[in-house]
Amino acid sequence: MRNLRRTSLSPTGLGEPRRPAAAPTRRWLLLALLAVIALLALAWFDGGEEPLHPIAQDVALPEVQP
Repeated sequence: MRNLRRTSLSPTGLGEPRRPAAAPTRRWLLLALLAVIALLALAWFDGGEEPLHPIAQDVALPEVQP
C-alpha cells in the first residue's frame, strides 16, 4: 500500500514528515496569554483610585421680576 502522507523537503533535499499543526497554535496561545498578563499588569499599575475633587462653579440665574 502506498503512503499517502505528504512530505516536505528539508534543506538537505531529503523527504521528512511535515510538522504537526499544534506548534503554531501553541505559540499563538502563549502570545495571547502574555498579552493578557501585560494588560492586567498595566491595569493594576495604572488603575489606582484618585481622590474626588469638588466641582464649584458660579451659575448665572435669571432675575425674577414680581
